[in-house]
Amino acid sequence: MNAEKNLGIKVNPTSNTAITTLIMLANAHYEKALEILEQMGVEKETIFHGADPSDMVNRPSDIVRELRYVALNRTIEESGLNVLMDLPCGYTPKVFEFTEKGMQYIGCDLPAVINDFSPIIASMTNDEQKKMIDFQVVDVTNFESMKAAADKAKGPVCIATEGLTIYLTSEETKQLSVNIRRILAEKGGCWLNSDVETFDYYMAVYKAVAGDRAMELLIKARKGFSGQSDTDLHKNKASYVKNSGEKMSVDYGMIEAQYKSRGLLVEKIPYYRDDIKLRLFDAMTEEEIKKLKENMKHVNVWKITVDPDFREDADTAVPSDIPIDLDLPFGVKSSFHDGVLELSIQGRMDTLTAPEVLKQFQEAEKGVTDIHVDVSKMSYVSSAGLRVFLIMYKSLEDKGRFKMTGINSAVREIIDLAGFDQFF
Repeated sequence: MNAEKNLGIKVNPTSNTAITTLIMLANAHYEKALEILEQMGVEKETIFHGADPSDMVNRPSDIVRELRYVALNRTIEESGLNVLMDLPCGYTPKVFEFTEKGMQYIGCDLPAVINDFSPIIASMTNDEQKKMIDFQVVDVTNFESMKAAADKAKGPVCIATEGLTIYLTSEETKQLSVNIRRILAEKGGCWLNSDVETFDYYMAVYKAVAGDRAMELLIKARKGFSGQSDTDLHKNKASYVKNSGEKMSVDYGMIEAQYKSRGLLVEKIPYYRDDIKLRLFDAMTEEEIKKLKENMKHVNVWKITVDPDFREDADTAVPSDIPIDLDLPFGVKSSFHDGVLELSIQGRMDTLTAPEVLKQFQEAEKGVTDIHVDVSKMSYVSSAGLRVFLIMYKSLEDKGRFKMTGINSAVREIIDLAGFDQFF
């Protein structure tokens, strides 16, 4: 692994999850998924676990991923739009399915994924397909990176999110929705979000194949994903409401109201179709398939569009993370002497810029006894930036020697919401 990619994964380990869906689609016998894995140098024998009906660890997760993939792809096609902005694209074979249908494909993801994936796709596509494909490095909280990707679109855009928002903090989710509204207001189109009802489509599958053990196995699966992506680093305030026993429900009315307050309207598109067909139905009993179809009837992909009656105000005209007087380009300066590392950071510290801060820390890491960080010119910090601060904090034998000064109200709010006020 090269140094740049290693830094990118350290600041945002969700890059590790990009290959998970690919592996699961390979296990559902999607040939392009297998071919991409081979191009990546992953030996099929090392990851292919087949479709053993008794495997209650991998089989439900495989079904979940294929169900979401099939339902979202169908909804994208039904949108009638000719441009797909895939956010995040991961290592998906979706790029082949839609370019073969004549649709422009804009794949957006973190640098670690895009730098790996774009040359692989270039080697697997013909000249006509290459004309329809763009890959863009994007941080979803960074409007400029989102806009640069959307500006590649030749017409109204279908923005699709699959497995993204479950890894975002509440503040990052807000920024994503504000950024998407701004893009759709300019370009036209819609946002298809398959993530909002994640809990329900997981339970639809797990109840169908595991019955009374559904919650137990789902919790185990969630712990595995959290370990893979380090999602427990921050307090991600999901809208789960614990009820009696182990039952959970989600306040979708509250989520829809949040979208409304940001100038977005919601239409719910059912996952269910009478004729839905998964390749992994071959690994399910007729009774399991029947239960799954029944369970799916209340699960939806959310189609989100701009509210034509919405009027921007001070809170929604620009992303709330950027104080007007601190809208500065990113920069970091460092000095190291007598064991003291001093860092001065300006602008946005997000997935795209945090690796540079981590790099400067690592260059001086040996012998560091004190860390002083001046953030008086920092306009925003994402969970990737907070992760870098935590890496530095944990490196010190005496944690009290980590000092952060100049915190403005916008950055402090993010730190407090993420639960990092206990450290800094």
